[in-house]
Amino acid sequence: MKIKFYTTMKNYKYLLAALMMLTAFACKNKDTGYKPNVGGKAGEMLVVMDDKIKTSPGGEELQKLLRETYLGLPQEEPHFKMSVAPHRSFSNFMRTIRNIVMVRIKPNTEEETVKYYRDRWARPQAVVVMTARDTAGLKRLVEGDQLKILSFFNKAERERYITSYKKYPSDELIKQVDSTFKVRLSVPNSLSSKKATPSFLWMNEAANWGFQGMFMYEFPYVGEGTFSKEYLLNKRDSILRKNVPGPSEGSFMTTEHQFPVLYKKATINDNEVVELRGLWKVQNDLMGGPFILQAHHDKKNNRVVVTDGFVYSPEKPDKRDKIRQMEALMYTLKFQ
Repeated sequence: MKIKFYTTMKNYKYLLAALMMLTAFACKNKDTGYKPNVGGKAGEMLVVMDDKIKTSPGGEELQKLLRETYLGLPQEEPHFKMSVAPHRSFSNFMRTIRNIVMVRIKPNTEEETVKYYRDRWARPQAVVVMTARDTAGLKRLVEGDQLKILSFFNKAERERYITSYKKYPSDELIKQVDSTFKVRLSVPNSLSSKKATPSFLWMNEAANWGFQGMFMYEFPYVGEGTFSKEYLLNKRDSILRKNVPGPSEGSFMTTEHQFPVLYKKATINDNEVVELRGLWKVQNDLMGGPFILQAHHDKKNNRVVVTDGFVYSPEKPDKRDKIRQMEALMYTLKFQ
């Protein structure tokens, strides 16, 4: 069967007008159009700089920064798994990598800058572009912005996890957290309930590499000393001894006090928070691993709500991303 199409001058004018409108719309929105999803694994980083820059003092300083040891782990792991590629190899495929640092050496540039971009070539992507007159200028840029650079990429990693948690929630655990502590926490469906009492929750995810999870508990705020490292660790040890038994008789989880516990104050979701990073162990047993704890000050109800994330992965030193996952979950806590 043959189908014939008849186009009148009137129809042609309508078609031409529609094409012009679509073309104008596409030009106007070329910067906000489709972008592919980022590729690669969590924690991966691509640095785009030419070979001569890579071996210069500025290039080496940048690589040293991105390979800095991630604190609070039992084995050394860098902040990022980094690879370096020259500009000539920066293909369309590489443009979709989740974390990118691009180094540009321009002798005639008016100003040496470090610029930060989100979703430049893919989503959700974090890109830093460093422009310097020479390698000495690059070294100055790295030294001047080192904390900001690490914070930018660590935040991007955290936000990717949070987006995933909100996309795949555990409605049951979210309701349980709400009813127990009167807080909102975006618990993902990868976690399941391990133990629940009127004042303590244990959420866990078991896998072939080990397990990771989070404890939640609360206690009254009794003054400034409540947020001291000693007070928080004493509370932690007493609560875990009571609620988290080990695999053998008489064993229980506690803090490993032979290694330093890192202490930091922050403001998260408009609430005062104290963060502790360190190692846990099972007393009278051989188990152990890293933990991250955030103590959230609920001023309205004069209390402290604790989120306490932990990882057990004895075979490989790949605990960085798993601790990042627990940290990201803590950042979703909001008081009702």
